[in-house]
Amino acid sequence: MLKRQRFRTGVVITMAFALFLSIPAPPASAMSSGDAIVATFVPLGVVLGATAASYLLYKNRLAQPADAKGCLGYRGPGEFFIGGFVGAGFIPHSTWTYRVGGINYSADAMKIDPGVTGGIKLGYFLESFPYFGVEAEGSIGSQRQPSQTLAVNPPQAGATALRVPGQTLLAWTMAFHLLGRYGFYQDAEVPFGRLQPYVGIGPGLVMLYAEADSAKNFSLELEAGLRYMFTKHFGGFLEYKFSKQWSVELESQQVFLNTIGSASGRGVFDFDRHQAVVGLAYHF
Repeated sequence: MLKRQRFRTGVVITMAFALFLSIPAPPASAMSSGDAIVATFVPLGVVLGATAASYLLYKNRLAQPADAKGCLGYRGPGEFFIGGFVGAGFIPHSTWTYRVGGINYSADAMKIDPGVTGGIKLGYFLESFPYFGVEAEGSIGSQRQPSQTLAVNPPQAGATALRVPGQTLLAWTMAFHLLGRYGFYQDAEVPFGRLQPYVGIGPGLVMLYAEADSAKNFSLELEAGLRYMFTKHFGGFLEYKFSKQWSVELESQQVFLNTIGSASGRGVFDFDRHQAVVGLAYHF
């Protein structure tokens, strides 16, 4: 039994560090020195914290009163899980408003290319009502905003178009979800059901790093997924995520107006992000 406990703990720790190593580092040009420290050490802290919490919860789960034969019980206070995911992020065309020299230039149909995303999650389902749970999640996604020329609508101060240079946008998200799930294909190994559709909703905090500035905003986070339990402890999942931020602001954004040439101003926009991911989770 002790060997089994050590093996499962080792699996959790290995998964957590593998996920951390797979997360791309933000470009140095996108951050101040303080942001660089945060972006470097906070994801590491999240991984270490999730690993430590998982270990302590699992250890406590095993520390049940012994039965008549002296064996520890395995029935604990619910179902914990830790997992990781990778996938793609998509941002629909949107309107960015640039404030340059006291004038607002609204640029239509800003394009941002699809990119990669990855993260970790730690969650818990109630024992008394296993259809409901909670989840904490951290992820990082990188997407390219290509150089492009956009129409100014309506024209301002004689300007009808502006060009923006290319830059990389890196979004680091911390989210908390309230979860609901249902189980199909119940059996003796997985009584709740091997096939588990689920949904989640909750608040998030997003740090968006551009080449010259960063923005920190609260967000609305939604998810819907389908999990399949291969064994009692290991499951795989497919998941769709949606993140919504309102009135994000990035300072020192360079633009080229067809009337005055190069200029720098503040960009304001709503930031909607869709993600499709696949992942693995360990349940205990």
